[in-house]
Amino acid sequence: MLQLHVWGPAFGLPSIDAECLAAIAYLTQTTSRAEFRLVQTSPSAVPTHHLPALHDPSTDTWASGFAPITSHLRAHPPPSFHDASPPRHADSTAYAAFLTAHAAPLVALSLYVSSANWAATTRPAYSAILPFPLPWTEPPAVRAAMGRRAEHLGMSSLDTDAEASAAESGQGRGDIAGGAGGWVHIPAALRRAPRSVKDALAPEQAARIRLDGLAKDVLNVLSEVDWEAGEPRTTAAARCLAFAYLALMLVPDVPRPWLRDTMRAAYPRLCEFVETFRWECFPDGGGEVLPWSDGKASGSSSSSSVTRGSGGFLGVGARFAQGLIFDIPGIGEEWHRWLARRKRRAVRQSGDERQIQLSKGSDALVVTASAGLALLAANIGVFLYRAGGMPSFGAPLHSWHMPMAGLSGLGAAGALFSGALGRRY
Repeated sequence: MLQLHVWGPAFGLPSIDAECLAAIAYLTQTTSRAEFRLVQTSPSAVPTHHLPALHDPSTDTWASGFAPITSHLRAHPPPSFHDASPPRHADSTAYAAFLTAHAAPLVALSLYVSSANWAATTRPAYSAILPFPLPWTEPPAVRAAMGRRAEHLGMSSLDTDAEASAAESGQGRGDIAGGAGGWVHIPAALRRAPRSVKDALAPEQAARIRLDGLAKDVLNVLSEVDWEAGEPRTTAAARCLAFAYLALMLVPDVPRPWLRDTMRAAYPRLCEFVETFRWECFPDGGGEVLPWSDGKASGSSSSSSVTRGSGGFLGVGARFAQGLIFDIPGIGEEWHRWLARRKRRAVRQSGDERQIQLSKGSDALVVTASAGLALLAANIGVFLYRAGGMPSFGAPLHSWHMPMAGLSGLGAAGALFSGALGRRY
């Protein structure tokens, strides 16, 4: 039986990720539900380190990514597989490339780069579908990757978290310098007061015209296709991919819904396609009746959400340690390069970089190395703590200030003389 490993459900959709959602829709449209199972997991639990990932027991191979999964199903179709659309269609290939290159950055801006939407909607969704303690390591990594994906759009101002961190660090350095020079301390609330109406607006409001332009550049192209009718120039795979990206633009209930508002105001046909295709593939709306490996789409962070794809509690611990290692300066980069070399060695001779075989021995080596490096990082932290490099938690903070020079330093007599001389110290 085929096993499709995907990110878990969110926003009332079967998956929080666009390609995972497209892969689920494609399997639902082309394959009997008795011949595949969905496994709720994260990239650290699969040997490809990328989702969606399809494991085919008949060939003992993995296909990772939406396009490789559809190609694998066509090359090794299960008995009930039915997709009458041509395997390679020029228009569909172009639309798929357009969606990946242009629609994906829009979704990244709306759900990941925007600090308000990330904190209120996207981050809690990841916390609900990941077992403890993975919400501490994996969602920040996903957000960073999505930020890089949308970096070329030049809308980093939506990420107020990064701007606040930079501003606080800059103000901290200014406070230290000002204290040493003896200047009067100005409260941060006064220093950061809005200097204009634009500064007082939310980032999405201040950049609304530009955001609308970016959205319309993408949606104008997609609105030229009648996705709902299934034109001959589109394939089933292209429709599933278009539905996935448009659904993540329209369905999530976010506090700054600039992308959803643009779709509803100017592109009613695309909105109608999303709703129609959603209920066509997932009659229950959220995909809870789909063939999940544990019998249901678990949305909690309890022990029940640790599915067979996660490798149990020991596997979750190893994935958490691996996430910590990725964040260590220097060591994390070398660790990432080592994993990349290991993946290249496991590539099959066919040359498909996403078709790899599962090696149990090498996976055990990864777990052992992850635990060893995590233990090394913990020992370094303990050493720095005991050596005095870090203060104890809750320890009082002492500060010393240089007294101001002048007659005022002489007490009452100094004040008398300074008043007589007509100068204030």
